[in-house]
Amino acid sequence: MGKFLKRNWFVVLMIILFTGVTIFYIYDTNKGKLKGKSVNGEDVVYSIADEDVTTSEFYEELYKNYGTSAVTSLIQRSVADQAVETTSSMKETAASQAASILSNYVSTYGDEAELRLAKDLAATGYSDLEEYLITAQKLNQVTADYAKANFDDLKIREVSYILIKFDDSTNPTDTPTETEQAKMDAVDAALAEGKTFAEVAAEYSEDDSTASNGGVLGIIDKNTSSIDTSFLEAALALSEGEVSTWVRSSSFGYFLIEATAATPETLEKVYTESDPYLALVSGYDTTLSSTAIWNKIEELGIDFNGDTELESKVKAAFGIEDDTTETEAEATAAPEATATPAATAEAEASATAAAAQ
Repeated sequence: MGKFLKRNWFVVLMIILFTGVTIFYIYDTNKGKLKGKSVNGEDVVYSIADEDVTTSEFYEELYKNYGTSAVTSLIQRSVADQAVETTSSMKETAASQAASILSNYVSTYGDEAELRLAKDLAATGYSDLEEYLITAQKLNQVTADYAKANFDDLKIREVSYILIKFDDSTNPTDTPTETEQAKMDAVDAALAEGKTFAEVAAEYSEDDSTASNGGVLGIIDKNTSSIDTSFLEAALALSEGEVSTWVRSSSFGYFLIEATAATPETLEKVYTESDPYLALVSGYDTTLSSTAIWNKIEELGIDFNGDTELESKVKAAFGIEDDTTETEAEATAAPEATATPAATAEAEASATAAAAQ
């Protein structure tokens, strides 16, 4: 299953977004058959063995079995629909993803695939996989928009690097060996001669995964946890177009880093055919989803109709500090007091960790 999750990175991301629901690879096998069907004036969500399950029955059962996670999922769905318009591109992407997911379910579960898909679907509150996947894309866009709006605070950068590896990675020295220093000097000389960073990276970098691409790592920010700490600290300190001094990584060797973009204007000029913020939140910063979605929830407005218990549970699902009890106490002592918005807490674990489970 781990390999399947890695191949379907977009769906892996949604495991984080839909907190508490652990299986999100579903397809409604009754789609088409049930379109427009109703019983006693209520829409039928699905039928099994000729037994119809209506909308009210479905949501009652959904909350009983899945509780807050189901409510959270439905809130996110509402936010997605209000915040982001469905595009033809989203529909095409969802159709492609759905076909892949269905194929994997059949391969994994064989004759039980339809039953497993239908059962898993109930946990999400959706009756159509493509609709679910469209919502996933919308929520990803909400997160990307949040990243763009908080560009400076997140210290977003596109960076490239040149790596000179340790001569002996099993026993690296504290200072460069003669061989390592000679390679670093050759890099410095090539840059001093006027060669571009990309040209020098292609020629000298000892990281085969990036050298052929001019050393481009991608878009990172202060929340990036999947790269070397010393590398990240040095990269985030760079201004646009600036090249670092050599940075020693105890795990890899010596890095020379360039900030190829450190402003929204430059970043968006580089990524003319794609959204750089989508690249960030689906790549090196997968921690923003809860913060971004809750921010959008507050922006759109949400009312729990006085159900403070449900409100507290939903906030907890988003990792939001709950001040309901405190503000209620303040209101009792001073009726004119106004509750303040909840503070944003730490976001969830990375998609990489989710995929490894």
